[in-house]
Amino acid sequence: MDKTCINTKTYSGYLDQHDFIARYLFIRNRINNSFTRDELAFLLGKTPYFIIDYEELSGSTKLGLSELDILCRILKRGSYETLVLDRTFGKIDISYEKRMIRVIQKEYTQKLVYEFIHPWTSGGTSKSLKAEEPKYDFTDVERESKKLIKNEIARLIDAGFFTEKKTPLEIYERIWSTFRYCSDAWSAIFIKDIVYHFIREGKLTHKYLNGHLSYQNNSKIPPVKM
Repeated sequence: MDKTCINTKTYSGYLDQHDFIARYLFIRNRINNSFTRDELAFLLGKTPYFIIDYEELSGSTKLGLSELDILCRILKRGSYETLVLDRTFGKIDISYEKRMIRVIQKEYTQKLVYEFIHPWTSGGTSKSLKAEEPKYDFTDVERESKKLIKNEIARLIDAGFFTEKKTPLEIYERIWSTFRYCSDAWSAIFIKDIVYHFIREGKLTHKYLNGHLSYQNNSKIPPVKM
């Protein structure tokens, strides 16, 4: 049994009820769709710090319409969750009042456990919320999968796929459709690692497209015509 906690982290922030619900459900839906923070950050075209700050209740980090649009394409509707909290105290709407939220994150050998301590009630009952995130191990498939992805991205570079800026999601969808038979066991981070391998080799470069990271052929190295 995975009962021994090996690390505990606590963070907090001031949020109103609507912002808290959005962030809590973001975490739940990310976990339900088997994405790590790093994977989702990559697919959103953001740095890992964006997801870390958002999930750890930074008031300066918000999801814009472009992020929400990408999330609608990534997250499976069947895995969505909902959360309803009581919005009023007597006749007073308290849902827009910012309150202190505290999160206790406990790390175990095979999982992370989040406990969200908040001041609101649900159906008249006050209780904290919890979420469990499994710790994924891709060791068994990493070497072979990265080899396949590397060969496919090299082929796409030569074929001119990256002549125009490509978002991480476009690359992900292309690779996943090519290797649909085995890609369910892969991590999107495999693609990120290979893309940045080609950036280090000078074959690709990263640029920004509408505030999101995208990837394109290095203009100094023209693609090979196939």
